[in-house]
Amino acid sequence: MEVLDKKLQKQVRIVSKRLGVPVGEVFRRAVSSYIGNVEEIINLQNELRAWDVLSAKTMRKHNF
Repeated sequence: MEVLDKKLQKQVRIVSKRLGVPVGEVFRRAVSSYIGNVEEIINLQNELRAWDVLSAKTMRKHNF
């Protein structure tokens, strides 16, 4: 299955050579890092949403 376009494939090969690690390892680490970042963003969005709900409830309670 083709996952990367030609430009990304070239970048992965370059990084692989510079770091001296297999292409598969570069790819796995990149995907893992990306997924971790997305999870952090989702967690932050959920936390901000919870704060918005709490803030709205508090404002209604105190007639703001």
